[in-house]
Amino acid sequence: SDRRNWNAAKDLQRYRRCYPDLIEAENQEEEEMWNLSFYKNELAFKPHGLHIESLLESWWDNYEVLEENHSYIQWLFPLREHGMNCLARPLTCQEIQAFKKSKEVMQRFVRAYQLMLRFYGIILIDEETGELKRAENWAERFQNLNRFSHNNLRITRILKCLGEMGYEHYQVHLVKFFLTETLVKETLPNVKRSALDYFLFTIRSKWDRRELVYYAWQHFRPQSSFVWGPRTKLLKYRPCSNKSELHQKAEDKQETPGKNDDSVEKDLNQSLEEQKGEDAADLQSKVNDEDVKEKLNDCILKGGGDEEEKEASFTQQEKDLNRETEEVQGTAENDCTKESKKRKLDTDMADTKASGLLKSPTDIENISRNLGECAI
Repeated sequence: SDRRNWNAAKDLQRYRRCYPDLIEAENQEEEEMWNLSFYKNELAFKPHGLHIESLLESWWDNYEVLEENHSYIQWLFPLREHGMNCLARPLTCQEIQAFKKSKEVMQRFVRAYQLMLRFYGIILIDEETGELKRAENWAERFQNLNRFSHNNLRITRILKCLGEMGYEHYQVHLVKFFLTETLVKETLPNVKRSALDYFLFTIRSKWDRRELVYYAWQHFRPQSSFVWGPRTKLLKYRPCSNKSELHQKAEDKQETPGKNDDSVEKDLNQSLEEQKGEDAADLQSKVNDEDVKEKLNDCILKGGGDEEEKEASFTQQEKDLNRETEEVQGTAENDCTKESKKRKLDTDMADTKASGLLKSPTDIENISRNLGECAI
């Protein structure tokens, strides 16, 4: 279907807004923090589970157990909402803060993330940035991922938990990885809808999320059927970041090793050309303004004749310019209209020059100010 999953959209909006309707007990005792106790290796996951150290060591390459056991995932990646395992406890805000204060706990959390990435055929190559690449056995693991759709739910849980624990940069890389594999390389067709409906909208950062939506739109075929962002805004959008938006896209192109994305490079070059064109247009506009002012000054300096006639003629000229200014300020004009106004002013100034109407410094200041407003 080309229609967006609006139930997913509402669920993820609630997550991104930090569950505004959720009320938690205050002053929770550490003894009641089951998720924290599990990560401290004090408690085995339930039912019939292991302590986390045993799980991380003995299940590292045990893909069959990781696939068939459905109890551990809610303990490894707890959320502030209930899941299918009724013996798992929802995560609390106090637990999140306690997690972040413990270096030992956060190290185990990253190891748990690496365990699941390996299960999906992915390797974390930089713990600092969160950069990812395919594992050597990616083809086998991708086949499993395409076959068992419940793993899409697990990945959504992992992404949400990464955001809760302060690993938003890990989120961005993981979502970008799946968008690349589903839309560009087309190796995970059965993950495509989940990547667009769920994975993409776990990103809490509005700027990162917009860039990823734009990236997805670029590679979605046909583009006319893309329903995860307004087409009018996507056509006008330019990726933005605290650096240069265009350079950020060039960096994004290198995030996934082995990625062959010619279209991103073409879009980058096109955006650069558009930006150069706009800069040139702005510069030309400034030059045109300076030319008009220079012509005005020339005609003022060369003016002469009878003073009374000059005063009467200048008053009429000032009224005409004020009328032109009001018309320009009253409506949003395009470039062609602005140029037409400038040519009209040039003609008027040339007439003034021929009849020698302007003389005093006050006259020069007034006419320059009005002309400046018209040019703007």
